[in-house]
Amino acid sequence: MTGFICSPPLYEFEGWYFEYSPHICWPLRKDGEPRKRAGDKFYDMLDRFFAQTQNEQDACRVGGGCMRFGG
Repeated sequence: MTGFICSPPLYEFEGWYFEYSPHICWPLRKDGEPRKRAGDKFYDMLDRFFAQTQNEQDACRVGGGCMRFGG
């Protein structure tokens, strides 16, 4: 039997660690736990992040996605 565990892609940009997918975009603490809130500083950083090319955004990816386990 083969299984997959998936999570949103994780990025680090301008000192912020966050997850982003079409369904969620939220800042995380360095230990991976979600921050309690996302304020103006976070959303201002996201504007700069999304202003980059796709290749530049991909270079900021530090984890997440799908992992296969089993047979």
